[in-house]
Amino acid sequence: MKLITCCSFKGGAGKTTALMGLCSAFAANGKTVALFEADENRPLSTWMENSVEGGTWDERCTVFVADEMSLLEEAYEGAEARGFDYALADTHGGSSELNNTIIASSDFLLVPTMLTPLDIDEALSTYRYIIELLVAENLHAQTAILQQRVPVGRVTASQRAAAEVLSALPQFDAPMFERDAFAAMKTRGMLHLTLATMSSNPALRLMARNYETALAELGVLGAFVADKLGV
Repeated sequence: MKLITCCSFKGGAGKTTALMGLCSAFAANGKTVALFEADENRPLSTWMENSVEGGTWDERCTVFVADEMSLLEEAYEGAEARGFDYALADTHGGSSELNNTIIASSDFLLVPTMLTPLDIDEALSTYRYIIELLVAENLHAQTAILQQRVPVGRVTASQRAAAEVLSALPQFDAPMFERDAFAAMKTRGMLHLTLATMSSNPALRLMARNYETALAELGVLGAFVADKLGV
């Protein structure tokens, strides 16, 4: 089982959105996914509840509450015993023993960020913290920046400057664009199953095309992570 963590010290950076999208990409490819919820606000549990209610939850995926050390250990052991292909961890904001343990246990770390000066500063701080922790513990894990909520059309001069600041760091080549399909995942459910529901309704055909594009982009993200992990 490979552990992939979305990590950011700043709330609202898009880490939960990235994690939900990556989960949908893996599940759409037939993989089983354990979701470790270390965020005390429990957005993943809410996502699962909304998805189950709407019939858009993939049974290959399971949410494990892991917002305490004992719960994290229990979740990891349970997921490993059940043979999940991937585990995705959603950290809480800031540094803590819980976050440090998740980071140190991860095989791959994604640091999502929007292209604003404040978000870039926080992403750089998070990235530096991760690297220093791994070095101190004599550990190695793939780490990459993921640009979030990038406009589909033209970006502003400020956003281009922000992206340039990140150019020296390892990052996913393509961003997660600012799409309704991504923004609505928390309420509509897993993207690949939402798309399947839309495809059966002729009135939603245009929206379904947008979801197809979004799912294809997530597939590229999933393939990028799998390739870095040697899967």
